[in-house]
Order: sequence, then C-alpha cells, then structure tokens
Amino acid sequence: NFPLLADKAWRMDHLYRIQTKRGESVRFKMNRAQNDFFQRKAKRNIILKSRRLGFTTFEAIDMLDDVLFNKNFDGLMLSYDQTSQLDIFDHKIGFAWENYPQPLKVLYAVESDRANKLKFNFGDGTFSSITVKTMGRGGTHQRLHVSEFSLICREDPAKAKEIISGTIPSVPFHGRVDIES
Repeated sequence: NFPLLADKAWRMDHLYRIQTKRGESVRFKMNRAQNDFFQRKAKRNIILKSRRLGFTTFEAIDMLDDVLFNKNFDGLMLSYDQTSQLDIFDHKIGFAWENYPQPLKVLYAVESDRANKLKFNFGDGTFSSITVKTMGRGGTHQRLHVSEFSLICREDPAKAKEIISGTIPSVPFHGRVDIES
C-alpha cells in the first residue's frame, strides 16, 4: 500500500534517525560519498577509511534496513574492540531502531534485544537479525561489514587472519561483504 517503502534509497533517507556528534537526533540522509557507494556497490567491497564520511553509520543503517525488509536475513558487523562494538550497536543501530517510525515499528516483534544483537520475528516463522561483534566465525550471514580492518590487522594479526579465513567465507557469494579500512 506504500510504494515508497519498496524503494531502499527512499527508506534510507526517510525512515532512520541518527545521533550527531553533539547528541542531536537528526534524520539520516546519505551524503554524496555514501550515495555514490550505494549506487555502485558490488557483492565484495573495500571502503577506504576517510574521516567524516560516515561510512560506519551508513553501513549500520543500510544493514538494519536489510534486516527489517528481508525475511531470514542475518547481518554481522565486526569491530576492532568491545568498546567500539558497543558504540556501533548502541549509538547507531540501537538508536536508529529506538527512533524508527512507530507505525512501522509495530509490525516487528523483537525476539532478542541484547547488548549486541537485535532479532526480529516477522510473525510467520521467519526471523532476521543484526549483530555487532569483535569476532564472527560460525553461522551464515547474508551481509558482513568489517570496521577498521587495518587497525585489526595491526593490533591483532590472528584476528585478522580469522576474519579472512573464517568469517568472510561464511558469507555466500550472493551475500555482501564490505571491508572498511
């Protein structure tokens, strides 16, 4: 009944709220760099880290949207340490979900809401989830975002090797992997 909800770009720019560095709640709207990536992304992407372009925020909103609008979809975001993991979950994903438009929010039953995971029950035996962790071996995810991969490589080469040998291969070829480095 709502044709605009079928348009992912419209949803991204109209349904989600983010928190600014000053703590203000504003509607998320893709900036030029984010929109360029959105239009050109492939199934496997490397995003060169550049400050102030908001790619971690973009990835959190983009993945949350995938989880909310695709049944049986599991998204995983990996971060370099527990502090950043909680920051991504609480201040990006959790904030966007808490401020999601109420008329749409009531369509989802939150099956699991813990420190690093939101699991949504669609009411028909299907679920989707988004998780933020520091490691991600095990399970199959349709979407993976690795934040600060160069920092992981420098600080913990064994973890970097595990991501390459275990986590990335867990994403099927039709899934999407984005490495921010």
